[in-house]
Amino acid sequence: QLEPLQLTQNANDPAIVDDIDIGNDESIMKVFSEVKNRMVGSGVYKTGWTDLNNMLQGGFRPGEFVMIPALQHKYKTGFTLSLFAQIATNNAPLTKDISKKPLLLRISFEDDINLNLQFLYQYLKYNETRQPVNHSDVTVVDMAKYVKERLQVNGFNIKMLRVDPTQWSYKNICNKILEYETQGYNVEVVMVDYLTMLP
Repeated sequence: QLEPLQLTQNANDPAIVDDIDIGNDESIMKVFSEVKNRMVGSGVYKTGWTDLNNMLQGGFRPGEFVMIPALQHKYKTGFTLSLFAQIATNNAPLTKDISKKPLLLRISFEDDINLNLQFLYQYLKYNETRQPVNHSDVTVVDMAKYVKERLQVNGFNIKMLRVDPTQWSYKNICNKILEYETQGYNVEVVMVDYLTMLP
């Protein structure tokens, strides 16, 4: 006598978020319609490297968690800083809510901000001029203005943090994002360098 009641209650299981019957054409086409929009739609952040975009089927998508593993001294920081600059300079923000400020956030547990900004200046300048970058004939004001203009050319807000990882946990990353969201930002990309340093 209890079995019908049990079956009815299980049929309304709130833990089941989504389901699909592969034999049902309508339900499977609905899912693939969403897949197609996700894969070829405008919701992609392209990198500056064609082969990497091809490998990623267009680029990085909002909500994706991407790890770039490598041994020590194998250019992880340089690679991710290059991606950070490429996302800022090659894409328009995907923020749907125009009342929100689109934010690219980079958190470093390893390198000081001055090293990151030096790299960004050299990277952006070299890619523009294709000439060796000479710091001696450029002022601090000019360097700051150049990096600011290049990284914000498409409307992104840029924030970079240098954090002592022994004082943080994964909760602090989440809380920092929530803090920025309460300040009116829409956090489009969070880049952490590098995660294994976090307790």
